[in-house]
Amino acid sequence: MMSDRANVAILGLWHQGVVAAACMADWGYDVVAADRDEARIARLSDGKAPLFEPGLDELLRKGLTSGRLRFTSDVPGAVAGRPFVLVMFDTPVDADDRSDLSEIMRTVQVMGPALADGVTIHVTAQVPVGTCDDLAGRIRAARPSLRFGMAYSPENLRLGQAIERFRKPSLPVIGSDDPEVIRALETLYAPCGVKWQSCDLRTAEMGKHALNGFLAISVCFANELGNLCDEVGADGYRLAQILRLEDRIGAKAMLFPGLGFSGGTLARDMQTLRAIGDRSGVDTLLLDGAWQSNQQQNRSVVRRLKALWGGGLQGRRIAVLGLTYKPDTSTLRRSAALEVIAELVRAGAMVSASDPMADRTELALENGFSFHEDALAAARNADALVLMTPWEQYRALDFKAVRHAMKGDVIFDTANFWKVEAVVASGMKYLCIGRGLAAGV
Repeated sequence: MMSDRANVAILGLWHQGVVAAACMADWGYDVVAADRDEARIARLSDGKAPLFEPGLDELLRKGLTSGRLRFTSDVPGAVAGRPFVLVMFDTPVDADDRSDLSEIMRTVQVMGPALADGVTIHVTAQVPVGTCDDLAGRIRAARPSLRFGMAYSPENLRLGQAIERFRKPSLPVIGSDDPEVIRALETLYAPCGVKWQSCDLRTAEMGKHALNGFLAISVCFANELGNLCDEVGADGYRLAQILRLEDRIGAKAMLFPGLGFSGGTLARDMQTLRAIGDRSGVDTLLLDGAWQSNQQQNRSVVRRLKALWGGGLQGRRIAVLGLTYKPDTSTLRRSAALEVIAELVRAGAMVSASDPMADRTELALENGFSFHEDALAAARNADALVLMTPWEQYRALDFKAVRHAMKGDVIFDTANFWKVEAVVASGMKYLCIGRGLAAGV
């Protein structure tokens, strides 16, 4: 019989909640995972994740078969009697990348009456600093006599590497104002085999904002440096490799020039930090400048194509390869590719696109471009081909076949992904970002 401390309820079943449910069941815990979306629950109960993540469907099916993992739309039933409740919503953002907490707040209101006395509530959803205190206040207002602990950890997942990241978090932090809560969660997450750092609740909440703000500024710095390299004929890609040798920067610094950050994750925390400044009357000039820099970066695709042809894009056919916000995921949410396609269409271009894993349900909600299952079909009769998402299967693209399919002869590699020699050898012109290079043009 499994101990009570191994009984876990997980709320919010998109990316991190589903990964956590599958991994914790694999650790041997008894996991019930809940979400109010009944269609999603039905799919998960059949062992199918709501988005592509390598190895996740197999891990889900393993947990379901073992009986240690169950999915339900009954939120109060999921939390009833459970000593651990993990709030793991993938917090959506609005059109301005500001966090939408409405579903989290609704769920807390629904679960409150069913919470067990002594429960530990662990929030890993990306929420603005102060949210955990707000949630705790709402629970206390509804149930003044309930004993419970509240904790927060910065979410550690990365699309395409989510299972590995959950099992071995790169930022192992538990924040709580109660040392007993921290110790309980260290025990719960002991299978990770990492040393957990502890801090107070609000410091932990600020941790995710700080990390993503720093990464966002690194991306903007790399892109601005890359744009300057294009002007003077320097190689920003090689420059990034050199800078990473410096101890004060490091081997994993985000310094390679390319497109701006997208997907909502970095943007959400940038907007949260800027909002704190607005509320407090504190200038955030660095963050504001980085935000504007990032907004401008993806527009460089349209600018460069216009410059190439000496005018507008009216009537031009542009093929776009890769629609997801990054490789090894199926989600289109806040994708840079969709932003660039919208810019191309507004400029008068006709766009055809392809992606090997893009969620077809999400695709059905998009318009303004034609979608093709095959990359060569998307390239047919195009004046230019733009690589947006560097899927590994595009590495071996047959450029001679692409050249034969296209009407034009321009390849724009926004990810600095392909070897310029292979592209030029096929008779194509090669554009990239930040490498001071425009071969064959």
